[in-house]
Amino acid sequence: MDTMKARKKKIRHGQLRRLENKKLPFAEHLHELRRRLLYVALSIGLWGTAAYAVQQHIVNALLQPAHNQQFIYTSVGGGIDFLFRVCIYTGIACSIPVIVFQILKYLEPLIKKDAIRFIAWGSVASGVLAAAGMIFGYYIGLPAALHFLLHQFTTNQIHPLLTIQSYMGFVTLYMLGSALLFQVPLLLILINRIKPLRPKKLLGLERWVILIAFVLGGIMNPSPRIQDQILLAGPMIIAYHVGVGIVWFANRRSRRPKRVISMREKDIEARVARYEQFQAAQALLQKRNPTTASPVAPVQSPATIVRPAARSVPVQARATTPMTAERVRPRYADGFTPRRNPRSFGGTGAVSTAL
Repeated sequence: MDTMKARKKKIRHGQLRRLENKKLPFAEHLHELRRRLLYVALSIGLWGTAAYAVQQHIVNALLQPAHNQQFIYTSVGGGIDFLFRVCIYTGIACSIPVIVFQILKYLEPLIKKDAIRFIAWGSVASGVLAAAGMIFGYYIGLPAALHFLLHQFTTNQIHPLLTIQSYMGFVTLYMLGSALLFQVPLLLILINRIKPLRPKKLLGLERWVILIAFVLGGIMNPSPRIQDQILLAGPMIIAYHVGVGIVWFANRRSRRPKRVISMREKDIEARVARYEQFQAAQALLQKRNPTTASPVAPVQSPATIVRPAARSVPVQARATTPMTAERVRPRYADGFTPRRNPRSFGGTGAVSTAL
């Protein structure tokens, strides 16, 4: 019974794989993309609705990095707009695993093997990396950025007067940016599954990664202090190197075993030895009988063997070759020669005459 179930499961998996490998028209890809975007929108809406139920706790948590800073809103609907933005941004942050899952499902035909397992693992990993990025942005990056932006340019006559919409937009975008920056290892792994990457080449791009990390760190926190820039750029550089290490480990596991490599090397050595023996035998043959020995083209591999063409007998030689008694056909007195009927089968056939 277990064997039959396993066989049916294998057949079903093969049918699904054939359907996935089947080329679809462009319109089908558009329908698939629209369906994935619909799932993402539903996820954001559901998480945003859930965030509305606990919106007071979320607002208190987002206001905590500003300490005692006072905020205002300048329109009648400013409070509703502020609350709507908080719910939407919270829904996007909580939907990051769903977004990554839908992206991977859309790119599933490009993933070579173990696509379902990789999609499930990638979705969970994206959620963990997003949570780590938001925690880093909330506890490390955001307080330093707010301290510099809110207190660096204040004097006795200049005080910051911020709207709650601008503050919440800055905080939520900052945390979403931190969550997306921590997705770099997952992005490298995905690209490596579609097209294998070379870790040596990725390490060669390290200088550009460091430059981009410090530029992004300067955008997130424009503080002139070098320790603040290192504090923001360091995790980005570390995340990139973690991704390169995972790519190296994955490619190392997909290599041929050492036993297979040694067998291939031994086979190459044996071919070289046979080729040398062939050349020695050819030289010896030409030395013993230089007049009749025909040169033979050297052969390096069985795939390049050139078979000698069949010898053709000249027309004159054919004409002067004496015919044996078996090959001479008897002729009648009227000049006709009997021969076998080509339609007959077997040893004896009907006899026909030809001029």
